[in-house]
Amino acid sequence: MAKYKEFYWLLFIILLLVGCSLQQDTQTPTGEPVFTEKLVPTATLANTPTPLSPVGVFLTPPQSDPKLVEELNPLIGGYIRAEGLRFQVLETMAPGDFLKDDFRFVVVLPPYPDLETLAQGAPDTKFLAVGFNDLDPLDNLSVLRFGGGDFGIQGFAAGYIAAMITTDWRVAVLSVQESDDALAAREGFRVGVKYFCGLCNPKYAPTGINYIYPKYIDLPDASDLDIEVNVNLLIDRAVNTFYIVPGAGDPIIYRMLISNNKFIIGPGSDFSEEYRDNWVASLEYDLVAALVDLWPAFLSAESGIEQIPPLLITNINSELLSPGKLKLVEGILEEVSKGYISTIFE
Repeated sequence: MAKYKEFYWLLFIILLLVGCSLQQDTQTPTGEPVFTEKLVPTATLANTPTPLSPVGVFLTPPQSDPKLVEELNPLIGGYIRAEGLRFQVLETMAPGDFLKDDFRFVVVLPPYPDLETLAQGAPDTKFLAVGFNDLDPLDNLSVLRFGGGDFGIQGFAAGYIAAMITTDWRVAVLSVQESDDALAAREGFRVGVKYFCGLCNPKYAPTGINYIYPKYIDLPDASDLDIEVNVNLLIDRAVNTFYIVPGAGDPIIYRMLISNNKFIIGPGSDFSEEYRDNWVASLEYDLVAALVDLWPAFLSAESGIEQIPPLLITNINSELLSPGKLKLVEGILEEVSKGYISTIFE
């Protein structure tokens, strides 16, 4: 009987130990986790905006020539983007704009008042004034002149052509009052005529004191009637070829000349297909070609530079100005451009 009691006690102790072991295994551990590495939360970076690249601007006032804007826009945009800059087309700018963004280049078309003041207020920006004749270069302002800045050369070419194609050299120039450019063109015209024909005395009637050439009239800023009176005065003096300086052209003038079968030399901007039969040639300056030529120098220049576009002879009526005569004119123009031939009376 004692043996059975020992056996029961031994069985009881074994069961008790097994139960404790099972209870210990099923309890949820409370303390540090078994893993030795802990995940450290990564700090969240604030959303920092990407800095914008510097800017190049094509500044086109509302009064700018729309044809010139359309022609130059892709050219200037390509140049500016090639420098790694953002390209913007704006109609106006104020001094405060240069505090808000990094403007590297500003290409400006006329008319733009106080451009010098704008440039002086932004010394770290390079400005290029395209088509301005009334500006001088500054430290950060370069100037590409329109009309070459020397209408005397254009007038000389017109006078030379007019005398070359006109019987008895019966030619005249219509200019405008109170315009230095127009007066320079008128003076150049007279010199060009004289350079070709010397005394220019007509051989055939009508002759006399009223028929000495070249003639000129500086048109006043007046009514259409005044314009007609002045044009008729030259027609009555047997003038056959007219040079219209830039700024003097008017539809009334062209209609009068065509109706009287007169020949015309004028600015390219005035040319129209309806004038084709009477239009000898246009004289104009290649602003686009000049800009292409100037741009590398503009980028590298440490101070403002200046350039004059080349004079072109376009809209040529080959029946009036033959290829042979045109070649002669171009040769003389090259001499004039180099300063070997003066465009003023000396």
